[in-house]
Amino acid sequence: MTENSVQAPASGQSTGQLRQLLRQQESVRAVVETISGELELQPLLESILRHACELIGAEHGTIGLVDPARDLIRTAASYRMPPGEDGAEMPRGVGLAGAVLERGTPVVLERYGDLAYPTQPDFADHCVIGMPIEWDGRMIGFLGVGGPSGRLGAQEVETLALFARPAAIAIANAWRYEDERQRADRMALVARVARLVTADLRLEELLQRAADAIHELLGFPNLAIPLIDPEQPGMLVLSVKGGHYKRLIPGEYRIPITTGLMGEAARTRRTVLVNDVTADPRYLPTPGGDPARAELAVPILLGDRVLGVVNVERDEPFSEEDAAIVGIIADQLAVAIENARLYASAQQVAVLEERQRLARELHDAVTQHLSSITLMAQTLGPAYARGREEGESRARRVVELSQVALDEMRVLLAELRPRARDTGGPEAEAPAGSARARLRHHGLAEALALLAGDVSCDALPVDTDLARYVPRPLAEEEALYRIAQEALSNVVKHAGATYVQLQLATDGRTTVLSITDDGRGFTTSVERTGEHAVQMGGLGLLTMRERAAAIGATIRVDSAVQGTTVEVVLPPEAELRA
Repeated sequence: MTENSVQAPASGQSTGQLRQLLRQQESVRAVVETISGELELQPLLESILRHACELIGAEHGTIGLVDPARDLIRTAASYRMPPGEDGAEMPRGVGLAGAVLERGTPVVLERYGDLAYPTQPDFADHCVIGMPIEWDGRMIGFLGVGGPSGRLGAQEVETLALFARPAAIAIANAWRYEDERQRADRMALVARVARLVTADLRLEELLQRAADAIHELLGFPNLAIPLIDPEQPGMLVLSVKGGHYKRLIPGEYRIPITTGLMGEAARTRRTVLVNDVTADPRYLPTPGGDPARAELAVPILLGDRVLGVVNVERDEPFSEEDAAIVGIIADQLAVAIENARLYASAQQVAVLEERQRLARELHDAVTQHLSSITLMAQTLGPAYARGREEGESRARRVVELSQVALDEMRVLLAELRPRARDTGGPEAEAPAGSARARLRHHGLAEALALLAGDVSCDALPVDTDLARYVPRPLAEEEALYRIAQEALSNVVKHAGATYVQLQLATDGRTTVLSITDDGRGFTTSVERTGEHAVQMGGLGLLTMRERAAAIGATIRVDSAVQGTTVEVVLPPEAELRA
Protein backbone atom coordinates (compact mmCIF):
# COMPACT_ATOMS: atom_id res chain seq x y z
CA MET A 1 0.00 0.00 0.00
CA THR A 2 1.37 3.40 -0.98
CA GLU A 3 0.75 6.87 0.50
CA ASN A 4 -2.85 8.08 0.08
CA SER A 5 -3.88 4.75 -1.44
CA VAL A 6 -7.39 4.84 0.10
CA GLN A 7 -10.05 3.80 -2.46
CA ALA A 8 -13.81 3.48 -2.27
CA PRO A 9 -15.22 -0.07 -2.54
CA ALA A 10 -16.06 -1.05 -6.13
CA SER A 11 -19.69 -1.02 -7.15
CA GLY A 12 -19.54 -4.73 -7.89
CA GLN A 13 -18.17 -5.75 -4.53
CA SER A 14 -19.28 -9.13 -3.21
CA THR A 15 -21.97 -9.78 -0.64
CA GLY A 16 -19.25 -10.85 1.79
CA GLN A 17 -17.54 -7.51 1.51
CA LEU A 18 -20.81 -5.70 2.18
CA ARG A 19 -21.41 -7.81 5.23
CA GLN A 20 -17.91 -7.07 6.47
CA LEU A 21 -18.54 -3.33 5.96
CA LEU A 22 -21.81 -3.52 7.90
CA ARG A 23 -20.04 -5.34 10.71
CA GLN A 24 -17.37 -2.65 10.84
CA GLN A 25 -20.00 0.09 10.88
CA GLU A 26 -21.84 -1.70 13.66
CA SER A 27 -18.58 -1.97 15.59
CA VAL A 28 -17.95 1.76 15.11
CA ARG A 29 -21.47 2.50 16.33
CA ALA A 30 -20.94 0.38 19.43
CA VAL A 31 -17.61 2.10 20.16
CA VAL A 32 -19.20 5.53 19.67
CA GLU A 33 -21.92 4.67 22.18
CA THR A 34 -19.19 3.65 24.62
CA ILE A 35 -17.12 6.83 24.33
CA SER A 36 -20.10 9.22 24.13
CA GLY A 37 -20.81 8.76 27.83
CA GLU A 38 -17.34 9.93 28.88
CA LEU A 39 -17.10 13.68 29.60
CA GLU A 40 -13.65 13.86 31.21
CA LEU A 41 -11.20 14.79 28.46
CA GLN A 42 -8.17 12.67 29.38
CA PRO A 43 -10.07 9.40 29.97
CA LEU A 44 -12.02 10.11 26.78
CA LEU A 45 -8.86 10.50 24.68
CA GLU A 46 -7.38 7.30 26.10
CA SER A 47 -10.65 5.47 25.38
CA ILE A 48 -10.84 6.79 21.78
CA LEU A 49 -7.28 5.68 21.05
CA ARG A 50 -7.63 2.23 22.59
CA HIS A 51 -10.93 1.53 20.81
CA ALA A 52 -9.54 2.79 17.49
CA CYS A 53 -6.54 0.46 17.71
CA GLU A 54 -8.70 -2.51 18.71
CA LEU A 55 -11.29 -1.71 16.04
CA ILE A 56 -8.87 -1.96 13.11
CA GLY A 57 -6.30 -4.28 14.67
CA ALA A 58 -3.49 -1.71 15.02
CA GLU A 59 -0.54 -2.62 17.19
CA HIS A 60 0.22 0.87 18.53
CA GLY A 61 -0.98 4.46 18.25
CA THR A 62 -1.16 8.01 19.59
CA ILE A 63 -3.77 10.72 19.85
CA GLY A 64 -2.86 14.40 20.05
CA LEU A 65 -4.50 17.81 20.23
CA VAL A 66 -3.68 20.85 18.14
CA ASP A 67 -2.17 23.86 19.89
CA PRO A 68 -3.15 26.65 17.47
CA ALA A 69 -1.17 29.33 19.30
CA ARG A 70 2.09 27.42 18.78
CA ASP A 71 1.05 25.64 15.57
CA LEU A 72 1.89 22.11 16.72
CA ILE A 73 0.32 18.87 17.91
CA ARG A 74 0.90 17.71 21.49
CA THR A 75 0.50 14.01 22.26
CA ALA A 76 -2.32 13.57 24.79
CA ALA A 77 -2.36 9.76 25.06
CA SER A 78 -0.44 6.77 23.67
CA TYR A 79 -1.13 3.07 23.15
CA ARG A 80 1.79 0.62 23.31
CA MET A 81 4.28 3.33 22.44
CA PRO A 82 7.88 3.77 23.75
CA PRO A 83 8.29 5.75 26.98
CA GLY A 84 8.29 9.53 26.65
CA GLU A 85 5.70 9.74 23.90
CA ASP A 86 3.02 11.33 26.14
CA GLY A 87 3.38 15.09 26.03
CA ALA A 88 5.62 15.08 22.96
CA GLU A 89 5.21 18.09 20.67
CA MET A 90 5.19 17.77 16.88
CA PRO A 91 5.59 20.96 14.79
CA ARG A 92 4.45 21.02 11.17
CA GLY A 93 6.23 18.40 9.05
CA VAL A 94 7.77 16.55 12.00
CA GLY A 95 6.65 12.96 12.58
CA LEU A 96 3.34 11.51 11.43
CA ALA A 97 1.34 14.07 13.43
CA GLY A 98 3.32 16.96 11.96
CA ALA A 99 2.78 15.60 8.43
CA VAL A 100 -1.00 15.48 8.97
CA LEU A 101 -0.96 19.00 10.46
CA GLU A 102 0.99 20.27 7.47
CA ARG A 103 -1.22 18.64 4.80
CA GLY A 104 -4.60 18.75 6.58
CA THR A 105 -5.52 15.37 5.05
CA PRO A 106 -5.06 11.70 6.03
CA VAL A 107 -1.52 10.33 5.61
CA VAL A 108 -1.13 6.61 4.83
CA LEU A 109 2.33 5.03 4.49
CA GLU A 110 3.57 1.49 3.94
CA ARG A 111 6.77 2.46 5.74
CA TYR A 112 6.82 4.96 8.57
CA GLY A 113 10.52 5.50 7.85
CA ASP A 114 9.62 7.14 4.52
CA LEU A 115 8.52 10.31 6.41
CA ALA A 116 10.76 13.33 5.94
CA TYR A 117 11.28 13.61 9.72
CA PRO A 118 10.30 10.39 11.54
CA THR A 119 10.46 10.46 15.36
CA GLN A 120 10.17 6.74 16.20
CA PRO A 121 13.04 4.82 14.48
CA ASP A 122 11.89 1.53 16.02
CA PHE A 123 8.80 1.64 13.80
CA ALA A 124 10.57 2.51 10.55
CA ASP A 125 9.27 -0.59 8.75
CA HIS A 126 5.70 -0.36 10.10
CA CYS A 127 2.76 0.78 8.05
CA VAL A 128 0.95 3.79 9.59
CA ILE A 129 -2.27 5.77 9.22
CA GLY A 130 -2.47 9.42 10.31
CA MET A 131 -6.03 10.73 10.50
CA PRO A 132 -6.98 14.37 11.20
CA ILE A 133 -9.76 14.97 13.74
CA GLU A 134 -11.79 17.92 12.54
CA TRP A 135 -14.52 19.99 14.12
CA ASP A 136 -16.27 23.13 12.97
CA GLY A 137 -14.17 23.36 9.84
CA ARG A 138 -10.78 23.14 11.51
CA MET A 139 -8.38 20.47 12.67
CA ILE A 140 -8.51 20.03 16.43
CA GLY A 141 -6.61 16.76 16.83
CA PHE A 142 -4.79 13.82 15.31
CA LEU A 143 -5.23 10.07 15.52
CA GLY A 144 -2.25 7.96 14.44
CA VAL A 145 -2.06 4.14 14.42
CA GLY A 146 0.42 1.61 13.06
CA GLY A 147 1.49 -2.00 12.86
CA PRO A 148 3.66 -4.46 10.99
CA SER A 149 3.74 -3.96 7.24
CA GLY A 150 0.75 -5.33 5.39
CA ARG A 151 -1.58 -5.40 8.39
CA LEU A 152 -3.45 -2.13 7.64
CA GLY A 153 -5.29 -1.66 4.36
CA ALA A 154 -7.90 0.49 2.65
CA GLN A 155 -10.73 -0.92 4.75
CA GLU A 156 -8.95 0.07 7.97
CA VAL A 157 -8.36 3.56 6.63
CA GLU A 158 -12.06 3.92 5.84
CA THR A 159 -13.07 2.62 9.26
CA LEU A 160 -10.68 5.03 10.99
CA ALA A 161 -12.06 7.95 8.94
CA LEU A 162 -15.57 6.87 9.89
CA PHE A 163 -14.52 6.78 13.55
CA ALA A 164 -12.79 10.22 13.52
CA ARG A 165 -16.05 12.18 13.13
CA PRO A 166 -17.83 10.97 16.31
CA ALA A 167 -14.47 11.20 18.10
CA ALA A 168 -14.34 14.90 17.19
CA ILE A 169 -17.87 15.40 18.54
CA ALA A 170 -16.96 13.62 21.78
CA ILE A 171 -13.82 15.76 22.20
CA ALA A 172 -15.77 18.97 21.55
CA ASN A 173 -18.38 17.92 24.12
CA ALA A 174 -15.63 17.12 26.65
CA TRP A 175 -14.13 20.56 26.06
CA ARG A 176 -17.50 22.19 26.65
CA TYR A 177 -17.97 20.18 29.81
CA GLU A 178 -14.47 21.10 30.99
CA ASP A 179 -15.06 24.79 30.22
CA GLU A 180 -18.34 24.80 32.13
CA ARG A 181 -16.83 22.95 35.05
CA GLN A 182 -13.86 25.31 35.18
CA ARG A 183 -16.20 28.28 34.91
CA ALA A 184 -18.34 26.92 37.76
CA ASP A 185 -15.23 26.17 39.84
CA ARG A 186 -13.80 29.63 39.23
CA MET A 187 -17.10 31.35 40.01
CA ALA A 188 -17.24 29.36 43.25
CA LEU A 189 -13.73 30.59 44.00
CA VAL A 190 -14.79 34.15 43.12
CA ALA A 191 -17.66 33.79 45.60
CA ARG A 192 -15.17 32.67 48.26
CA VAL A 193 -12.95 35.65 47.47
CA ALA A 194 -16.01 37.91 47.78
CA ARG A 195 -16.84 36.51 51.21
CA LEU A 196 -13.26 37.06 52.36
CA VAL A 197 -13.20 40.58 50.91
CA THR A 198 -16.37 41.65 52.71
CA ALA A 199 -15.42 40.05 56.03
CA ASP A 200 -13.45 43.07 57.23
CA LEU A 201 -14.16 46.80 57.44
CA ARG A 202 -10.57 47.90 57.97
CA LEU A 203 -9.19 48.98 54.61
CA GLU A 204 -5.61 47.68 54.76
CA GLU A 205 -6.66 44.31 56.22
CA LEU A 206 -9.47 44.05 53.68
CA LEU A 207 -7.16 44.62 50.70
CA GLN A 208 -4.47 42.25 51.98
CA ARG A 209 -7.10 39.56 52.57
CA ALA A 210 -8.30 40.06 48.99
CA ALA A 211 -4.75 39.87 47.57
CA ASP A 212 -4.00 36.65 49.43
CA ALA A 213 -7.32 35.11 48.37
CA ILE A 214 -6.82 35.98 44.68
CA HIS A 215 -3.34 34.45 44.81
CA GLU A 216 -4.29 31.28 46.68
CA LEU A 217 -7.74 30.54 45.25
CA LEU A 218 -7.48 31.77 41.66
CA GLY A 219 -3.84 30.82 41.14
CA PHE A 220 -2.44 34.15 39.93
CA PRO A 221 1.24 34.09 41.00
CA ASN A 222 1.86 37.87 41.03
CA LEU A 223 -0.66 40.52 41.93
CA ALA A 224 -0.94 44.04 43.27
CA ILE A 225 -3.84 46.25 44.39
CA PRO A 226 -2.72 49.88 44.20
CA LEU A 227 -5.20 52.62 45.19
CA ILE A 228 -5.56 56.17 43.97
CA ASP A 229 -4.09 58.62 46.49
CA PRO A 230 -7.07 60.76 47.62
CA GLU A 231 -4.76 63.75 48.04
CA GLN A 232 -2.97 63.16 44.70
CA PRO A 233 -5.49 61.73 42.21
CA GLY A 234 -2.75 61.35 39.62
CA MET A 235 -0.83 58.86 41.75
CA LEU A 236 -1.33 55.15 42.47
CA VAL A 237 -0.10 53.99 45.89
CA LEU A 238 0.92 50.32 46.03
CA SER A 239 1.25 48.89 49.51
CA VAL A 240 -0.87 45.71 49.17
CA LYS A 241 0.72 42.83 47.27
CA GLY A 242 0.09 39.13 46.83
CA GLY A 243 2.12 36.12 45.74
CA HIS A 244 5.76 36.77 44.79
CA TYR A 245 5.23 40.54 44.90
CA LYS A 246 5.19 40.40 48.71
CA ARG A 247 8.87 39.57 48.54
CA LEU A 248 9.82 41.53 45.42
CA ILE A 249 8.24 44.89 46.33
CA PRO A 250 8.85 45.76 50.00
CA GLY A 251 7.14 48.75 51.57
CA GLU A 252 5.16 51.33 49.63
CA TYR A 253 5.57 51.98 45.92
CA ARG A 254 4.09 55.03 44.14
CA ILE A 255 3.24 54.99 40.44
CA PRO A 256 2.00 57.96 38.37
CA ILE A 257 -1.10 57.03 36.37
CA THR A 258 0.69 58.38 33.30
CA THR A 259 3.03 55.36 33.26
CA GLY A 260 2.69 51.59 33.09
CA LEU A 261 -0.22 49.30 32.33
CA MET A 262 -1.71 49.86 35.78
CA GLY A 263 -1.60 53.60 35.17
CA GLU A 264 -3.25 53.04 31.78
CA ALA A 265 -6.12 51.11 33.40
CA ALA A 266 -6.60 53.79 36.07
CA ARG A 267 -6.39 56.67 33.60
CA THR A 268 -8.71 55.23 30.93
CA ARG A 269 -11.02 53.35 33.35
CA ARG A 270 -10.72 50.34 31.04
CA THR A 271 -9.31 46.84 31.41
CA VAL A 272 -5.82 46.43 29.94
CA LEU A 273 -4.84 42.89 28.82
CA VAL A 274 -1.38 42.33 27.34
CA ASN A 275 -0.09 38.80 26.69
CA ASP A 276 3.39 39.90 25.57
CA VAL A 277 4.56 42.78 27.72
CA THR A 278 7.96 42.92 26.02
CA ALA A 279 6.26 44.18 22.87
CA ASP A 280 4.16 46.84 24.62
CA PRO A 281 5.82 50.26 25.15
CA ARG A 282 3.42 51.04 28.02
CA TYR A 283 4.85 48.22 30.15
CA LEU A 284 6.64 49.27 33.34
CA PRO A 285 8.98 46.52 34.70
CA THR A 286 8.38 45.28 38.21
CA PRO A 287 11.07 46.65 40.54
CA GLY A 288 13.39 43.97 41.86
CA GLY A 289 12.05 41.06 39.82
CA ASP A 290 12.03 39.32 36.44
CA PRO A 291 9.08 40.39 34.28
CA ALA A 292 6.20 38.00 33.70
CA ARG A 293 5.14 37.58 30.11
CA ALA A 294 1.45 38.55 30.50
CA GLU A 295 -0.21 41.30 32.55
CA LEU A 296 -3.88 42.04 33.25
CA ALA A 297 -4.87 45.36 34.87
CA VAL A 298 -8.53 45.94 35.79
CA PRO A 299 -9.68 49.31 37.20
CA ILE A 300 -11.64 49.37 40.48
CA LEU A 301 -14.59 51.61 39.63
CA LEU A 302 -17.37 52.99 41.80
CA GLY A 303 -19.76 54.89 39.57
CA ASP A 304 -17.63 57.36 37.63
CA ARG A 305 -14.82 57.28 40.21
CA VAL A 306 -11.71 55.11 39.88
CA LEU A 307 -10.52 53.88 43.29
CA GLY A 308 -7.57 51.77 42.20
CA VAL A 309 -6.50 48.79 40.11
CA VAL A 310 -6.38 45.00 40.46
CA ASN A 311 -3.22 43.94 38.60
CA VAL A 312 -2.21 40.29 37.99
CA GLU A 313 0.77 38.87 36.10
CA ARG A 314 1.87 35.42 34.96
CA ASP A 315 3.81 33.72 32.17
CA GLU A 316 0.76 32.05 30.57
CA PRO A 317 -1.56 34.19 28.38
CA PHE A 318 -4.69 35.70 29.91
CA SER A 319 -8.10 35.14 28.35
CA GLU A 320 -11.19 37.30 28.20
CA GLU A 321 -12.67 35.01 30.83
CA ASP A 322 -9.74 35.83 33.15
CA ALA A 323 -10.48 39.52 32.59
CA ALA A 324 -14.18 38.98 33.35
CA ILE A 325 -13.42 37.13 36.60
CA VAL A 326 -10.95 39.77 37.81
CA GLY A 327 -13.52 42.39 36.80
CA ILE A 328 -16.11 40.78 39.09
CA ILE A 329 -13.62 40.88 41.96
CA ALA A 330 -12.77 44.51 41.18
CA ASP A 331 -16.48 45.43 41.36
CA GLN A 332 -16.77 43.72 44.73
CA LEU A 333 -13.63 45.46 45.95
CA ALA A 334 -15.03 48.85 44.92
CA VAL A 335 -18.02 48.42 47.23
CA ALA A 336 -15.88 46.96 50.01
CA ILE A 337 -13.33 49.82 49.80
CA GLU A 338 -16.10 52.43 49.91
CA ASN A 339 -17.74 50.70 52.89
CA ALA A 340 -14.38 50.51 54.69
CA ARG A 341 -13.77 54.20 54.13
CA LEU A 342 -17.28 55.13 55.24
CA TYR A 343 -16.80 52.96 58.32
CA ALA A 344 -13.49 54.69 59.10
CA SER A 345 -15.14 58.11 58.65
CA ALA A 346 -18.04 57.07 60.87
CA GLN A 347 -15.58 55.96 63.53
CA GLN A 348 -13.79 59.32 63.35
CA VAL A 349 -17.12 61.14 63.63
CA ALA A 350 -18.12 58.92 66.57
CA VAL A 351 -14.82 59.65 68.33
CA LEU A 352 -15.26 63.38 67.73
CA GLU A 353 -18.84 63.30 69.00
CA GLU A 354 -17.75 61.37 72.09
CA ARG A 355 -15.01 63.89 72.76
CA GLN A 356 -17.51 66.73 72.39
CA ARG A 357 -19.92 64.97 74.76
CA LEU A 358 -17.19 64.47 77.35
CA ALA A 359 -16.17 68.11 76.98
CA ARG A 360 -19.77 69.14 77.67
CA GLU A 361 -19.94 66.84 80.70
CA LEU A 362 -16.67 68.15 82.09
CA HIS A 363 -17.74 71.74 81.50
CA ASP A 364 -21.27 71.41 82.83
CA ALA A 365 -20.52 69.11 85.76
CA VAL A 366 -16.97 69.10 87.08
CA THR A 367 -15.87 72.55 85.89
CA GLN A 368 -18.96 74.23 87.30
CA HIS A 369 -18.42 72.68 90.70
CA LEU A 370 -14.71 73.51 90.69
CA SER A 371 -15.58 77.10 89.80
CA SER A 372 -18.04 77.26 92.71
CA ILE A 373 -15.40 75.79 95.03
CA THR A 374 -12.93 78.47 93.91
CA LEU A 375 -15.41 81.28 94.54
CA MET A 376 -16.41 79.80 97.89
CA ALA A 377 -12.80 79.35 98.96
CA GLN A 378 -12.12 83.04 98.25
CA THR A 379 -14.80 84.00 100.78
CA LEU A 380 -13.56 81.77 103.61
CA GLY A 381 -11.21 84.36 105.09
CA PRO A 382 -13.78 87.20 105.26
CA ALA A 383 -16.41 84.74 106.53
CA TYR A 384 -14.21 83.62 109.45
CA ALA A 385 -13.43 87.27 110.14
CA ARG A 386 -17.12 87.94 110.55
CA GLY A 387 -17.61 84.92 112.80
CA ARG A 388 -16.53 81.34 113.39
CA GLU A 389 -19.96 79.89 112.70
CA GLU A 390 -20.22 81.56 109.25
CA GLY A 391 -16.67 80.50 108.38
CA GLU A 392 -17.31 76.85 109.30
CA SER A 393 -20.55 76.88 107.31
CA ARG A 394 -18.65 78.06 104.24
CA ALA A 395 -15.95 75.44 104.81
CA ARG A 396 -18.57 72.65 105.01
CA ARG A 397 -20.04 73.93 101.76
CA VAL A 398 -16.62 73.72 100.07
CA VAL A 399 -16.35 70.08 101.20
CA GLU A 400 -19.84 69.32 99.88
CA LEU A 401 -19.06 70.85 96.49
CA SER A 402 -15.76 68.96 96.35
CA GLN A 403 -17.58 65.68 96.96
CA VAL A 404 -20.15 66.45 94.27
CA ALA A 405 -17.34 67.28 91.80
CA LEU A 406 -15.60 64.03 92.69
CA ASP A 407 -18.82 62.08 92.17
CA GLU A 408 -19.35 63.65 88.75
CA MET A 409 -15.76 62.81 87.78
CA ARG A 410 -16.29 59.19 88.80
CA VAL A 411 -19.30 59.01 86.48
CA LEU A 412 -17.22 60.28 83.57
CA LEU A 413 -14.37 57.89 84.34
CA ALA A 414 -16.84 55.00 84.38
CA GLU A 415 -18.11 56.02 80.93
CA LEU A 416 -14.54 55.97 79.62
CA ARG A 417 -14.30 52.30 80.60
CA PRO A 418 -16.80 50.31 78.44
CA ARG A 419 -16.02 47.08 80.30
CA ALA A 420 -17.33 48.61 83.45
CA ARG A 421 -20.69 49.19 81.76
CA ASP A 422 -20.73 45.71 80.26
CA THR A 423 -20.01 43.98 83.55
CA GLY A 424 -22.19 46.11 85.77
CA GLY A 425 -19.24 48.08 87.19
CA PRO A 426 -19.23 51.74 88.20
CA GLU A 427 -21.74 52.62 85.48
CA ALA A 428 -24.33 50.34 87.04
CA GLU A 429 -25.01 52.83 89.82
CA ALA A 430 -24.03 56.51 89.60
CA PRO A 431 -22.45 58.08 92.74
CA ALA A 432 -25.05 59.52 95.09
CA GLY A 433 -23.98 63.14 94.66
CA SER A 434 -23.95 63.15 90.87
CA ALA A 435 -26.59 64.72 88.63
CA ARG A 436 -27.49 61.33 87.15
CA ALA A 437 -28.09 59.86 90.60
CA ARG A 438 -30.34 62.81 91.52
CA LEU A 439 -32.40 62.35 88.37
CA ARG A 440 -32.76 58.59 88.83
CA HIS A 441 -33.72 58.83 92.47
CA HIS A 442 -35.82 62.00 92.46
CA GLY A 443 -36.84 62.91 88.90
CA LEU A 444 -36.18 66.20 87.13
CA ALA A 445 -38.43 68.50 89.18
CA GLU A 446 -36.98 67.52 92.58
CA ALA A 447 -33.42 67.40 91.14
CA LEU A 448 -33.84 71.02 89.97
CA ALA A 449 -35.18 71.93 93.39
CA LEU A 450 -32.03 70.47 94.96
CA LEU A 451 -29.90 72.36 92.44
CA ALA A 452 -31.71 75.60 93.27
CA GLY A 453 -31.08 74.90 96.95
CA ASP A 454 -27.36 74.48 96.27
CA VAL A 455 -27.24 77.84 94.47
CA SER A 456 -29.33 79.54 97.15
CA CYS A 457 -26.96 78.18 99.75
CA ASP A 458 -24.20 80.06 97.89
CA ALA A 459 -25.99 83.38 98.63
CA LEU A 460 -28.00 83.79 95.38
CA PRO A 461 -31.73 83.30 96.04
CA VAL A 462 -33.43 81.04 93.46
CA ASP A 463 -37.23 81.00 93.26
CA THR A 464 -38.63 77.79 91.70
CA ASP A 465 -41.91 76.91 89.99
CA LEU A 466 -41.79 73.16 89.23
CA ALA A 467 -45.20 71.78 90.16
CA ARG A 468 -46.69 71.63 86.64
CA TYR A 469 -44.06 69.36 85.13
CA VAL A 470 -44.91 65.96 83.58
CA PRO A 471 -41.90 63.56 83.62
CA ARG A 472 -39.99 62.82 80.40
CA PRO A 473 -37.46 60.10 79.48
CA LEU A 474 -34.21 60.11 81.48
CA ALA A 475 -32.00 61.26 78.57
CA GLU A 476 -34.21 64.31 77.99
CA GLU A 477 -34.37 65.13 81.71
CA GLU A 478 -30.58 64.92 82.02
CA ALA A 479 -30.15 67.38 79.11
CA LEU A 480 -32.63 69.83 80.69
CA TYR A 481 -30.90 69.51 84.06
CA ARG A 482 -27.47 70.23 82.55
CA ILE A 483 -28.82 73.28 80.68
CA ALA A 484 -30.30 74.66 83.91
CA GLN A 485 -27.06 73.90 85.76
CA GLU A 486 -25.01 75.78 83.15
CA ALA A 487 -27.37 78.76 83.09
CA LEU A 488 -27.41 79.08 86.89
CA SER A 489 -23.63 78.73 87.06
CA ASN A 490 -23.22 81.57 84.56
CA VAL A 491 -25.54 83.78 86.58
CA VAL A 492 -23.55 83.12 89.76
CA LYS A 493 -20.16 83.71 88.14
CA HIS A 494 -20.83 86.58 85.74
CA ALA A 495 -24.20 88.33 86.07
CA GLY A 496 -23.90 89.90 89.54
CA ALA A 497 -27.60 89.10 90.01
CA THR A 498 -29.56 89.32 93.25
CA TYR A 499 -32.43 87.06 92.19
CA VAL A 500 -33.07 84.10 89.84
CA GLN A 501 -36.36 82.45 88.85
CA LEU A 502 -36.30 78.80 87.69
CA GLN A 503 -39.47 77.46 86.03
CA LEU A 504 -40.29 74.04 84.62
CA ALA A 505 -43.76 73.30 83.29
CA THR A 506 -45.63 71.06 80.84
CA ASP A 507 -48.21 72.83 78.70
CA GLY A 508 -50.26 70.18 76.96
CA ARG A 509 -47.43 67.83 76.05
CA THR A 510 -44.74 70.47 75.47
CA THR A 511 -42.17 71.02 78.21
CA VAL A 512 -40.73 74.50 78.83
CA LEU A 513 -37.69 75.25 81.01
CA SER A 514 -36.77 78.88 81.73
CA ILE A 515 -34.13 80.60 83.87
CA THR A 516 -34.47 84.36 84.41
CA ASP A 517 -32.10 86.61 86.37
CA ASP A 518 -31.94 90.34 87.19
CA GLY A 519 -28.20 90.73 86.68
CA ARG A 520 -26.08 92.32 84.00
CA GLY A 521 -27.24 91.44 80.55
CA PHE A 522 -25.30 90.98 77.32
CA THR A 523 -25.86 91.10 73.59
CA THR A 524 -26.16 87.85 71.62
CA SER A 525 -24.62 89.49 68.53
CA VAL A 526 -20.96 89.30 67.61
CA GLU A 527 -20.21 92.47 69.62
CA ARG A 528 -20.52 90.91 73.05
CA THR A 529 -19.15 92.76 76.07
CA GLY A 530 -18.51 91.83 79.66
CA GLU A 531 -17.54 88.55 81.28
CA HIS A 532 -21.13 87.26 81.28
CA ALA A 533 -21.35 87.84 77.52
CA VAL A 534 -18.07 86.06 76.84
CA GLN A 535 -19.10 83.03 78.89
CA MET A 536 -22.66 82.80 77.55
CA GLY A 537 -21.54 83.39 73.97
CA GLY A 538 -18.65 80.92 74.22
CA LEU A 539 -18.50 77.32 75.39
CA GLY A 540 -21.37 77.75 77.86
CA LEU A 541 -23.98 78.75 75.29
CA LEU A 542 -22.54 76.28 72.79
CA THR A 543 -22.94 73.32 75.14
CA MET A 544 -26.49 74.39 76.03
CA ARG A 545 -27.39 74.55 72.35
CA GLU A 546 -25.82 71.16 71.64
CA ARG A 547 -27.71 69.56 74.52
CA ALA A 548 -30.98 71.10 73.34
CA ALA A 549 -30.40 69.95 69.76
CA ALA A 550 -29.57 66.41 70.93
CA ILE A 551 -33.08 65.98 72.37
CA GLY A 552 -34.91 67.89 69.63
CA ALA A 553 -35.53 71.01 71.72
CA THR A 554 -35.12 74.67 70.80
CA ILE A 555 -33.29 77.18 72.98
CA ARG A 556 -33.76 80.97 73.12
CA VAL A 557 -31.54 83.46 74.96
CA ASP A 558 -32.93 86.95 75.55
CA SER A 559 -30.68 89.46 77.26
CA ALA A 560 -30.90 93.18 77.94
CA VAL A 561 -28.90 95.69 79.91
CA GLN A 562 -30.65 94.38 83.02
CA GLY A 563 -31.61 90.73 83.10
CA THR A 564 -31.30 87.58 80.98
CA THR A 565 -33.75 84.76 80.17
CA VAL A 566 -32.79 81.32 78.88
CA GLU A 567 -35.79 79.34 77.59
CA VAL A 568 -35.81 75.73 76.34
CA VAL A 569 -38.87 74.30 74.58
CA LEU A 570 -39.10 70.51 74.25
CA PRO A 571 -41.92 69.29 71.92
CA PRO A 572 -44.05 66.18 72.53
CA GLU A 573 -42.35 62.78 72.16
CA ALA A 574 -44.45 61.89 69.09
CA GLU A 575 -43.11 64.90 67.21
CA LEU A 576 -39.54 63.98 68.13
CA ARG A 577 -39.99 60.48 66.71
CA ALA A 578 -41.53 61.90 63.53
